[in-house]
Amino acid sequence: MKKDEPVLIDWGAIFDGYCSDITRTLLIGRVSAKINEIYKVVLDAQLAAIRFLRPGVTTQQADRVARDLIDKAGYGAQFGHGLGHGIGREIHELPTLRKTGADEELRPGMIVTVEPGIYLPGEGGVRIEDDVLITHSGCEVLTTLDKTI
Repeated sequence: MKKDEPVLIDWGAIFDGYCSDITRTLLIGRVSAKINEIYKVVLDAQLAAIRFLRPGVTTQQADRVARDLIDKAGYGAQFGHGLGHGIGREIHELPTLRKTGADEELRPGMIVTVEPGIYLPGEGGVRIEDDVLITHSGCEVLTTLDKTI
């Protein structure tokens, strides 16, 4: 770890056979204006996607909400992975929230990660990930760790 660079920490736990998955980007020291800017873009994209999640939304629609915000900010090419994935007994399960491939409707009881990210070669990156339960009327964020810079 170098001083004045973002630190991405991705971790989880297993409890009674079920997995969790969470990522936070820590900004230690003096971080560039560009990293501060992309942190805000990633957080806005993540929060918008979470607000959109509910039964009947498809995996591609969910990805598109976050991807559109990141594209509009000019960082679409730097968001190279999907929005998230299912979690349960395995850390990576179906459904996969991404822009291509299978398109599945979200159903009550599913738990998915919501983890947009922007990665700038030579500068660092930002990813913010939470675990989200799809409920009958919307969704509930299961992770509670602070997301402020």
